[in-house]
Amino acid sequence: MQTKTLATQTQLLMDIGQRNNWNFVNLGKAPIPEQPVRAGEWLIVSATEDTSPIPKQTMQRIKTIYQEGIRPMHWVVVHEAPFLLSAPKTEEQKKSHILPYLALLGGLGVWLATTIITTAAIVDPILIAITPEFDWIEIDRWFD
Repeated sequence: MQTKTLATQTQLLMDIGQRNNWNFVNLGKAPIPEQPVRAGEWLIVSATEDTSPIPKQTMQRIKTIYQEGIRPMHWVVVHEAPFLLSAPKTEEQKKSHILPYLALLGGLGVWLATTIITTAAIVDPILIAITPEFDWIEIDRWFD
């Protein structure tokens, strides 16, 4: 007896990326932010509140996602947002400053605080789709 499992929105979205040779990345699970959130030197803003222009390439990806029947629960844009220069902090102050962000976003916060910082000088902003399973999928990056 064969059983078929239904694909999740996350799997379907990742499949669209693969079929179109787009480098979609599953960043992990996190809640939908109710307001802009700072994670390290990154600012996560709801796409409905963000005013930055979206390139044609990114709009084409969004259009394709919708044409394929995928309906992300939410979209967010992540911007590099370095802190203003201030007096040097002690190690204890540094640890206590970032812990609330990492706790709020769990694994995604760790990813943002470590992995993406290495590309900060190259790319900003990043469009992320949040699926009904609360997976954060990177859809595109572009120069601002």
